[in-house]
Amino acid sequence: MSARLFFLGASVAATGLLLVPGVGAAVARAGRPVMRAAMKTGYTAYHEFRRAGAEAYEHFEDVAAEVHAELYPDDDIEADAGPGPGAMEAAGDD
Repeated sequence: MSARLFFLGASVAATGLLLVPGVGAAVARAGRPVMRAAMKTGYTAYHEFRRAGAEAYEHFEDVAAEVHAELYPDDDIEADAGPGPGAMEAAGDD
């Protein structure tokens, strides 16, 4: 319980210190490079996770297609599809 009270008191003291004129601005100026570095790291991590997710999704699609081909060897999706729904309309536009 005393640790909780200590951290509560420390946070109240830090907040009070930031309210003193000039201290908040100095902390903001000093913290800007740290904030930029954290944002760069987050941005890089976001794009790396997104790329890794796309690769995992592509791998999953490949495996799913292989399983489908093994379960239904006579089912040729591309050959059965035929022309799309707009093929007749496009042919009549000449």
